[in-house]
Amino acid sequence: MKLMGVNYFPLPFPYPANIRPPQQRGPTTNKEHPMATVQNFFNGHKKHDLILMTILLALALIGKVAHIPWLFTAGMILAAAAGGIPLLLRAISSLRYKVISIELLVSIAVIGAIIIGEYSEAGIVVWLFSLGDLLEEATLEKTRQSIKDLVAMAPKTALKIISPVDRDPIEVDIDDIDQGDYLLVKTGGQVPVDGVVLDGEGHVDESSFTGEPNPSHKRKGDQVFAGTLLVSGTVALRAQKVGEDTTFCQLIKLVEEAQDSKTEAQRFIDRFSQYYTPLVLLIALITGLVSKNIRLAITILVLGCPGALVIGVPVSTVAGIGRAAKQGILAKGSNVFAQLSRVDSFVFDKTGTLAQGRPAVTEERNLAGVPQENLRLLASVEHESDHPLAQAIQAYAQEKQVGETMALLPVERSRVVEGRGLEALIGGERILVGNERLMRENHIDLSAADLPATSTHVLMAREGRLTYALGISDPLRPDALRTLTELKSMARRSQLILLSGDRQENVEATAAGLPIDQMKGGFLPQDKDDFIQDLQRRGHRVAFVGDGINDSPALTRADVGIAIGSGTQVAIEVSDIVLVKSRFSQLVSTLFYARKTMANMRENIAIAVLTVVLLLVGLFAGYIHMASGMLIHEISILAVILNALRLIRA
Repeated sequence: MKLMGVNYFPLPFPYPANIRPPQQRGPTTNKEHPMATVQNFFNGHKKHDLILMTILLALALIGKVAHIPWLFTAGMILAAAAGGIPLLLRAISSLRYKVISIELLVSIAVIGAIIIGEYSEAGIVVWLFSLGDLLEEATLEKTRQSIKDLVAMAPKTALKIISPVDRDPIEVDIDDIDQGDYLLVKTGGQVPVDGVVLDGEGHVDESSFTGEPNPSHKRKGDQVFAGTLLVSGTVALRAQKVGEDTTFCQLIKLVEEAQDSKTEAQRFIDRFSQYYTPLVLLIALITGLVSKNIRLAITILVLGCPGALVIGVPVSTVAGIGRAAKQGILAKGSNVFAQLSRVDSFVFDKTGTLAQGRPAVTEERNLAGVPQENLRLLASVEHESDHPLAQAIQAYAQEKQVGETMALLPVERSRVVEGRGLEALIGGERILVGNERLMRENHIDLSAADLPATSTHVLMAREGRLTYALGISDPLRPDALRTLTELKSMARRSQLILLSGDRQENVEATAAGLPIDQMKGGFLPQDKDDFIQDLQRRGHRVAFVGDGINDSPALTRADVGIAIGSGTQVAIEVSDIVLVKSRFSQLVSTLFYARKTMANMRENIAIAVLTVVLLLVGLFAGYIHMASGMLIHEISILAVILNALRLIRA
């Protein structure tokens, strides 16, 4: 099978794009049918074929202007042949599987036009059809790169040990790891398999699965997942899931399945051709038999060939997508806008989407001493750490200095307390900085801190007394409330849903005051994928907005996947729409352009179909002949192009 330029099944004849192959039975052969070889060649060189046709049409027009008849005739015939041969092969392939496609109508019309000497009609119709086909294929082909990007991120090797306390590992290939093996992961290393921690502790960046920016503290008995990153500490683990069974490989599988399900959506022209092509062929056949006028029958085929329809859909797409692109909205095909205009459920990731995706200080408590002095001490201690929370504190300290650089105090000695924080000595004073566990182990009274449960706490104690506390969380985007309110207003019957890998209480705190209909926390990639499938089974059309690797299954599973431009490359690749400027407010503009584009496309379809109907009625009534019909035909093509250009000014 050759679907959208990709070989899937080595069959004697390639399947048409809208037919799924039956299960192959018996042994296969590597010998390819000559017809399939020719068609595969054309499918692999569609762009070159279109360029050749364009050059030939240009030469033909030069011949017409320069009054060189042979150049005009030769250019048009060769252009019709260059584009008509692959169309004819596709039409024959469709007939082999009992499908009457629009390629058959175009092929017969082109052959008939050449027979009766209407060379320009033959060449132009084939060129328009090939242009529309290439525009669609180019947008769908991009999504395949995302799978390669995900596979490239998978762990390739692992450090194998003979027992949980062994610290003399040997490096082995990931394929040589079996369930139950003991593995060692050091700071900065990737977790190679799904497993359970048996010894040691550290902080693991699980953003590829949960989307949350803060590393998760792992200790004995905790689960870890393949593909995540150990940012601090050393852990020994026992392999529980290896190879294709790991969560990371399942994520890749989810993306593949979701992409494949989306590429099965048929083009409008394919659906239209199921009814339109047989009807026009039948009218032409009956007319030829009854009137004994072959030229009239061929004229029906030529005028009935929906040239304006063939170009009307892609030209609206190009204009609408081009206009949106100027505003920093990258849409990957007309089907994307078609789906978005019908969406009734908008599902959002939290971190990096509704929230900014960067830890920031959102709460400050000065419990004893001078606030600026406490902040300076805290920033000095945190300067010794490369933890993401330390970076947030550094940024906060500089911001409090109103643009001036804060002079840090020299740290005489510091010690990392794994999973808890730091102990430092500054000016002879003992400073503790870390979480509640560190403070309790050092018998520090925490009753005065009073920080919200939805924040990550960084506490500081000086000489055994709690003096300073910061709450760090992921703040909302500044335009989140306004954007969601406008989105709710534009799509009155739509529901807005928030899904996140974060804790439920954090999700509810984030969504407080927002027009969100549902909010759910603790969702891993598989959970998001299942939730969207459940919505779709209940008849909803879903748009998912996200930014991370963990969002890629949901982005591909949703009817429309929308990626924030500042997100990961994988999320951008698998999505249907990318908000390049990373402005959440662009969602409103995206929905606006989608609706305008689809309205314009429907107008072009109406113009094209109405033109064909009027041409056929006029032909039978005796008011339309080949020359006048061709003129009207070309005017209709110009009309749909001009109508589409209105989108550029939308």
